[in-house]
Amino acid sequence: MGNEKSQTPAVQVQSVDRALAILDILAARGEAGVTEIATELDVHKSTAFRLIGALENRRLVEQVAERGKYRLGFGIVRLAGATTARLDLPRESHPVCERLALELDETVNVAIMDSGQATNITQVYGTAAVTTRNWIGQRTPLHATSSGKVLLAWAPEEDLELALDTLERYTPNTITSRSRLLAELDTIRDHGW
Repeated sequence: MGNEKSQTPAVQVQSVDRALAILDILAARGEAGVTEIATELDVHKSTAFRLIGALENRRLVEQVAERGKYRLGFGIVRLAGATTARLDLPRESHPVCERLALELDETVNVAIMDSGQATNITQVYGTAAVTTRNWIGQRTPLHATSSGKVLLAWAPEEDLELALDTLERYTPNTITSRSRLLAELDTIRDHGW
């Protein structure tokens, strides 16, 4: 054991945190190169490469052919499938989404509050859908989406206060005014949405 390198628990946790950050980066961007990832993590390129290699060994990350970039791998689907199989909410809400999508001719999503954001857990496309973007598993800001606002309207006070402190603009129509968002949340509550 004398020649083995031992890592302190803090270093091991930092590595895990950085590896998870890589997954978040790839989830947000679709694909990224080692240099981009290293810059985002503020680590040396060799460190980013080692972390990516560990994720690649678990099939959580895969290299995009001949482009030198990486994207999420099918290992993510395996993990997501294992989680989804244990959650009743997506299965239970799917028939309701199907009915609403048929009735409204619009895409219908169900989202849950997840660490200060809305995470879409099921989706059904309406017949009038212009795009077929898959929102399942996507995290969106609570104040910048309709499902997020509904979740926020009924959220505990501490979650509401946290969201009100981070009203970032995403589009020209994003509400960034605290008073305007509170008024919209009151309307949501008044309508019972």
